[in-house]
Amino acid sequence: MDSHAEQIVKKSDGGSDNLKRMLCLAGGVAAGVLLIAAGMFLRLAIVGSLLGVAALYGGILLSSNFDVEYEYIIVNGELDIDKILGKKKRKSMLTVKASDFENFGKYDKLTKENDDATIIWAVGTSIFDEEDPDTYFADFDHSVYGKCRLLFSPSDKILREIKLYLKGNLKQTIGDLPEEKEYDL
Repeated sequence: MDSHAEQIVKKSDGGSDNLKRMLCLAGGVAAGVLLIAAGMFLRLAIVGSLLGVAALYGGILLSSNFDVEYEYIIVNGELDIDKILGKKKRKSMLTVKASDFENFGKYDKLTKENDDATIIWAVGTSIFDEEDPDTYFADFDHSVYGKCRLLFSPSDKILREIKLYLKGNLKQTIGDLPEEKEYDL
């Protein structure tokens, strides 16, 4: 029987994300107004208007790329993480087997740093909060990225699926998880 779980984690907006979004919108509006004014000045009002509307639309489109979500899908022990931008574009970030994890656990200030590893950030925050109990890490070797450390925020259901495929001694790092609730439909 196949095992499957999935989760969407929305990245919370930080101050820098909001600033970038506002700059994209302001840049689109400014470019649009300038192109329309230049078109009227050069007696090419239709061309200027079309270019101005295109610049405004481009600013809106660029600003929507700061709405980021991460999707975790685990099927038969293989974890896929996708990054979703503006609910339109999906980019595959990583595929790794849970059985390949060399180290796994909650990420906190006591976690040993892995300086030579590539960090893959798929957490719902822009900065690491040491008080956040939901951040986990996984160390593994990847065929493309080499030594990696994945930082992510799995739900209990995702953790339950990962635990099935972890190597023996790593299963203890997850500990006991709450029982899965059954819902009557």
